[in-house]
Order: sequence, then C-alpha cells, then structure tokens
Amino acid sequence: MAMDRIKIEERKDGIYIVIDKSDDSVEITRKDILTAIEERGLKNVDFNVVSDLLKSDDDLVTGKISEENLKPPVDEDVVFEMSRDKMSATMKFKMPENDGALLTVQGLMDKIAQFGITFGIKEDVVQECVNSGLNKDYSDKFVVAEGKAPVNGTDGEIIYNHDMTGEKSQPKILGDGTVDYKEINYFSSVNAGEVLAYRVDPTLGEAGTDVFGERIEPKSGKPAPKLSKGKNTIVTEDEMELIAETSGQLVISGKSMSISPLLEIPGNVDFSTGNIDFAGSVMVAGAVLSGFSVEATGNIEVKGIVEAATIRATGSVNLYGGIMGRSKGRVESGCNIFTKFAQNATIIAKGNLKTNALLHSEIIVDGAVDLEGDNCFIAGGSVVAGEEVRAKTIGSHMGTRTEIKVGGNMDLSNRYEELRANYVSVKQQFNQLNESYEGVVQNEDVATMDAKRKALLVQLLQNRNMLRDRAAKMEEEMTEMMEQLKRTTGRVIAEKIMHSGVSVTIGSAHRYLYDDITVSVLKSVDGMIKAEVFVE
Repeated sequence: MAMDRIKIEERKDGIYIVIDKSDDSVEITRKDILTAIEERGLKNVDFNVVSDLLKSDDDLVTGKISEENLKPPVDEDVVFEMSRDKMSATMKFKMPENDGALLTVQGLMDKIAQFGITFGIKEDVVQECVNSGLNKDYSDKFVVAEGKAPVNGTDGEIIYNHDMTGEKSQPKILGDGTVDYKEINYFSSVNAGEVLAYRVDPTLGEAGTDVFGERIEPKSGKPAPKLSKGKNTIVTEDEMELIAETSGQLVISGKSMSISPLLEIPGNVDFSTGNIDFAGSVMVAGAVLSGFSVEATGNIEVKGIVEAATIRATGSVNLYGGIMGRSKGRVESGCNIFTKFAQNATIIAKGNLKTNALLHSEIIVDGAVDLEGDNCFIAGGSVVAGEEVRAKTIGSHMGTRTEIKVGGNMDLSNRYEELRANYVSVKQQFNQLNESYEGVVQNEDVATMDAKRKALLVQLLQNRNMLRDRAAKMEEEMTEMMEQLKRTTGRVIAEKIMHSGVSVTIGSAHRYLYDDITVSVLKSVDGMIKAEVFVE
C-alpha cells in the first residue's frame, strides 16, 4: 500500500518525510502524503518540499517539511463517576498518547482528592491500577471508593408476659402414650396488678458516611404499637405497661388481652338452656346437643361430647369429649382449639389445633395441626394449615382420599388464588376485545371510516390496551407471590405411615401419593415436594 511507503520522522532540526518510490507497481500520490501528514497532526507544513519530492525521479527521497515538533505527549488521565446515592465511586482511565507519562500512586490520589472523594478509598485498587501500567483494561471501570451504609434503628416492640400462641398449653402425655385430657391447663389465670405486657423503646441506629465524607442519618426505629386495652385491664400513664385490673381468666384474641369472668353451665346445652351467647368465657359441664350453639367473647370449654352443634369463641376452645359433627358440626376459634377427636365436622382456628384423631372433617387453621396421643391419625376430609400438619398416620389402607395442604402463609395463598381468578377474567376480556379490534382492522378500511366509527375503534383500542396492561401487572404480582409460596417452610409429618390416596400441597407444590410411605417428613424444595426420613 502507498501509505506503508511514507514515513514521517522527527529529527533534531524538524520534521522530515521519507518517500520510498522503489516499487513501480505502487503509485504514491499527493493525497496519500497529505493523509499521512494529517494523521500525525502536523501544522505549518512546507508543501513546496512535498511537491519537489513527488517530482523527483529518485527511488528514495527525503525532505524537511516542518520546523515544528510532532504532537506533544499526553499523560495518562482518569475520569470519575459517582453512584446516585453517593455510596460508590468508579474510575475509568484514559490511555496516554505520544509517550505521555503514566499516573503514579500519589498522582492518582491527588486526582481522587480533587474530585472530592475522602472516605472509603480502596487503596489496594489504586495500587493495583498503578502497578498494572499500560496492561490495565482502559475500557473497564474500577470501584475506587465505597461509603458506609447507615444501620437503621430497630423498631420498638411489645413484650408479652404470657404465651400468645398457645404452644405452651399442651396436654400431659402419660407413660403409655395416651393423653390425660384433664390436665390441659389450656387457659391462663392472672392476678390483679399483674403486668401482662410492656413496650420496649425503639433504637436510633448508627449513622453512615458517603464517599464525600458526608454523614448519612440512619432511619430511626418505629415506636412499638400502643398497648391494646382489653376488658378489665389498664394501661399505665406513660403507656409502657398493660396491667390486669382484676383477677380472672386471661383471654387472648390476636394481640389483644383481656380478663373475663366465667359462665358455668352445670349440665348440657339443650332446650333447658337454649343457645349460649356470652360476653366472657363459658364452661359447659355436659354436652352440646345437635342444633344448639355456644358463642363467647372469651374461651369455651366443653366437658362432654359436642354433636352437630356450633361452637364459636374469640379465644380458645377446649372440647374434652370431642365432636361428632354429622356433617353439620362447626367449631371456630380466634385462637387455639383442642378436641379429643373430630368426626364429620368443620373446624376453623386462627391459632393451632391439637387433637387425637380427625375423621372425614374439614380443617382450616392459620397455625399448626398437631395430633397427639395413642391413635394420632387423619383419615378422609381435608386439612389446611398455615405452618405444619403432624400425625402418626395420614390416610388409610383403603386408599381413602385425604387432602393435606400447608400454605406457609395462608393470607398470601388466598390472595394468590383470588388474583389468579381475576387474572383469568381480565385475560378473557382482553382476548374478546382483541378479536373485535383485529376483526375491524382486517375487514374495514380505517382511512374511509366516518368520525363516529373511528372514535369507537379508538375507544376499543384503548380498552384493549388497558386490559393488556392490567393483565401484565397481574402476571408480575402472581410471579412474585409464587416465588414467596415456593419458599414456604411448612411441612407434613407422618411419624408412622402416609397411605396412598393422600394428596399433599405445600405452598405452590403438589404431590399425590400412589404408594404408601413410612416415617416421613414432606417438605417443599425448589417448588417440588420431597420426602425425608422423620427423626424426632
């Protein structure tokens, strides 16, 4: 190539051009020489010399074309970039030119200081970049400083001096494996003046620093919620303690604590008493017969059998004799439920359920379903729990269909099902509008439509796009909910055997058992239900 035969040299007395014309097959033009001069950035060029050299017939010609030197050297430089929150700074290097000097550690530190970076400087990165010289990646960005994030304060909280979950209220298990249902101690008694709960103040947190050395204030913790004053309780003037005003039975509903009197029914709940609806706790010495109901704002305790009746309590429910529901019996609790057994009944609890046996019943609890005692089996029906289902035997050797569902987060699971149903409806509406719009566009000439027809088409398009955007947002929400459901820590435990015919759902994962499995714990792992050997 012609350009390869043109050289520009810097000598002591100026700039020279050397042209090699020895190869007759290569034509060197004035344009080639001007291009070479322009690439080197030469100024004040003597173009008469250039013309003379082109006219020369010699194979190798040399001429002085400028008294000035070549481009001056350009030293290595660096450009800094700052993150939006000023918690991170990066630097990108500019390569030196014309034998320019490389940055030294001190030179680079000076530039860092000039940019205003004073905190969190990564001196090891500075040293490494300087040591690497021209071998560094000039297209890359290097993190040169990082700030210290503030540590936010902790929120205040309420400390309860009584068990709010009911987990400590467990029946006594005898040496032979049976349960002494008389030793439940399911309800708590308190004395006047007793501190039931107290508030703990929030903390302020620890300040952070950005790379410019500016202080970043932490987010202070939020104050604890105010103590909820229930019946027969008082809150101190400084609002830091909840105190029992009288002695009595402690009633827990959610995070509310109150002290309630007790209504005692010496016999059965039947025609002699009528239905019971009491603002307090109820103790029934006999049975609750079919067709009757017992409702209480406190706890309910029934010594005898509960037939096809309704039991509804704001607090806990304790059924010593169990429930023979005949597909009509129903028990609801704002806290925990204990029953000797349940057959053909519906049980709903905001807390936990403890029992000895469940037969063909519908169970829905926010907490755990725990079967204790001698038999410890679930056969038929469905059990839905927020945290855990535990029994010795689940299902039956006859293959009775038994459904077990552990949601991990019942509210989230319910919201997901509701959102999914709404999504199907929105998607159907979108498809209908989309078909209508496509039909009009394909079959009609939009350009010849009258104004009214065009307005209707525009409205149709807007409605379709609105439904499309709504469906897309629903898809994002369902994806996020599904990921949360996949991470559920719920489990199903069969200490002896889980029979075929049992359907298990944990979070978003589902498994139907076609064969028996023994001594197993079922968990959701990466969206699939897997069985592990149960170890106490």
